[in-house]
Amino acid sequence: MLTDRLTNTVYFSNLLPVKCPVLNAHIIDALRKHEVPYAYLSGTKDIWCRDFMPIQIEEDRFVFYKYTPNYLKDAFWLQTNTKEVFHAGVNHLEHILQNAVSIDLVLDGGNVVKSGDTIVMTEKVFVENKNISHAKVEEILKEAFQCNLLFLPWDHQEKYGHSDGIVHYAGDGKVLLTNYEDISPYYYSRFCKALEKHYEIIPLKYKTKLQHARNWAYINFLQIGDLVIVPQLGLEEDEQALEQIGNALPGCNVVGIPALEAIRRGGALNCISWNIKA
Repeated sequence: MLTDRLTNTVYFSNLLPVKCPVLNAHIIDALRKHEVPYAYLSGTKDIWCRDFMPIQIEEDRFVFYKYTPNYLKDAFWLQTNTKEVFHAGVNHLEHILQNAVSIDLVLDGGNVVKSGDTIVMTEKVFVENKNISHAKVEEILKEAFQCNLLFLPWDHQEKYGHSDGIVHYAGDGKVLLTNYEDISPYYYSRFCKALEKHYEIIPLKYKTKLQHARNWAYINFLQIGDLVIVPQLGLEEDEQALEQIGNALPGCNVVGIPALEAIRRGGALNCISWNIKA
C-alpha cells in the first residue's frame, strides 16, 4: 500500500490559483523550498482533487471510481470526469490509464485514508451505493484495493462523510485522530472503538478556553514523503497542532501555511491535493 510517506509528487487543480490565490502561493513556496515536484491538472470542475482523482495503491496500480456523490446531485457541473482530466493534457500520466482498475461504485477519494495494510473509510460508502448489498460493496473494494478495510460510523452532521477529516495515518501502526472528543464524545467513542483494534490512536487535543469550530482542519494536512504541510487558521491552536503532528511524525519536516481560503469552502490541504509516487 502506497501511503503518503512514500509519495514524491503532488498535483493541484488549475483552478486553485484562481479560487485560493493566497493559499496557492504559500503552498507552492513550501514545495519549492523542500524541492517537491508539483503540477496543475486541467479539465477539473473544482479544486478538490482528492475527491475525484484515482487512488494509487502501488506504483503502477491506480483505482478509478464513479465520482457522483450525493452532495453534488444538484450540482452536476461540479462533477469532474477524471478520465477527461487525463485526456485534457496529462500526457506524462497516460500510463495510469493503461494499468487502471475501474470499479462501479460511487466513492470519494476523501473517504479513503491509506493506513498501512488497511484503508479507513466511513460508512457513507454504503449510503452512496445503497442499491448494492454491504457485503458486495466490501467485496468490490477489497478486490480493487487488495487490502483490509476498516469502516467508521458516519457522523451525519458532516455531510461529506470523508474519513480524511477524521484520521491521518502516522506510520508504524499509529493514526492521528482529530479532536472529536470535543466535537462529539459519542462519535469519538465509536471511532476509538473501531480504530483501537488495529492502531495506536493519537488524539489531537487543544488547550484553549474556547475552541474554534474550524480546528477540525488540522487533521487534513498534506504529506508528501517527509514533508508535512499543516493548515493554519490564525488561531491559538495553530502551534499546538504543529507540535502534536510533529511529535507523531518524527523525522518529518512539519510546516504550517495559512489555509483559510480553502477551509471556508469546506476542505483543507489534503482535500485540494493529489499526491502520488511518480
